[in-house]
Parts: sequence; C-alpha cells; structure tokens
Amino acid sequence: MNAPGNVEWRTVIRFAEDEVLRRLLRALDIDAYIEIRHREEATILSLEHGAESGRLIGRDGHTLAAIQHLVNLLVAKRFGPTRTILIDCAGYRERHKSNLHRVAKEAGRRAQRTGKPVTLEPMIAADRRIVHTALREWPGIETTSVDEDAEAGTKRVQISPVGRLPGLQGVADDEETSAPFAAEEDEEDEPVEPFPPMGEDDEDAPPKSAFPVEE
Repeated sequence: MNAPGNVEWRTVIRFAEDEVLRRLLRALDIDAYIEIRHREEATILSLEHGAESGRLIGRDGHTLAAIQHLVNLLVAKRFGPTRTILIDCAGYRERHKSNLHRVAKEAGRRAQRTGKPVTLEPMIAADRRIVHTALREWPGIETTSVDEDAEAGTKRVQISPVGRLPGLQGVADDEETSAPFAAEEDEEDEPVEPFPPMGEDDEDAPPKSAFPVEE
C-alpha cells in the first residue's frame, strides 16, 4: 500500500507513530503502549495506558480527537493527502460507537411509536454520522442535522417519522424505550436517563476537536 508520491504506507505509519505520536506522548509525560492495527477501511494506532487511559481519551473523547487531528495534520504536511489514521485508546472507539447505535435505535423507536420527532443532544460530526448511518435503513424514519453551534462545532440530530407505514404503530410497545441525548420529551414518555459520557462521520466537516472525517 502506497501513499501519494509512491511513499510506502508503512513509512507514513512509522512517521506517525515515532515522529508525531511518541513525541507528543513524551511531551505530555505519558508512557503509553502503541499497537498498530491495519484494517481494510483504516489504519489504527491504538494506545494503552492502564488505569489512566481516561486522561488520553478526555471528556467525550475530545482529547483523543485532538490527538488524532494533530497526527493527521502533521502527516499530511509531510507526505501530502493520505488516508486518515485513526487514534484509539483502550477500545474507546468501539464502545462509543456501540453506545451511539443504542441511543439512535432507542430514539428511532420513540419517533416511530409517538409519531413525533426526537432531537438528540449536540454532537460532533463523527458522532452524527454514526447516528445517521444506524438509522439509514429504518422504515418511516429520516434523520437530519439541525441547530448548528458554530463555536462548539456541533449540531443536533433530529429523528423524524415519515408518513405512517403499516405496522409502524406499536413497534416498540413491547419494551421500555428512552432516548438518552434527547433534548425534548413527550409528556407521556418516561423521564430520559442521561447518556453517560464515554470520555466516528457526518455530511458536515468536522470541528477543530472532532475526528477527521471523510465523506
């Protein structure tokens, strides 16, 4: 696998690991183990820092996002445009993605059951893309990004029912549903349990602290 200019991808990854990520960790006085994982869709540099992994992840993953943004910025400056290199820590990305899938599906069921839109809490671009993708094939549901906060680099995902397809009513009557991240509740719904902060892509460009996102 080659980067632009016929540079081997392993050369790019070695630079990202040794010249960028390790130097950054030393500057932060963090001694973390780095594992390189090659996936079909991306290369992941996964960090392990034991009990202090939360320090690398940061609140809602913002520190990890900033590290990834910096790594990719310096790699692009050295080699030109390349595939995005993902930075993970202690399996955070998969846990966070699973939680966002759960939030999206619960909100989708509520929208189907009540016939009313459900608006989630503000999210960065990478998280919104996960929600959009999770509900893309749901019948009678559409998702849109609304209420942009340009300063914070966030928008809300609104999940709306489209028409009333046969069999839609009562789709979630056999289970209790909630929409953590929901900004507004219907009066007949149970109180929303807040989504626990876990501290990846949307049609929007990512904010400064978001994971670099490609369409």
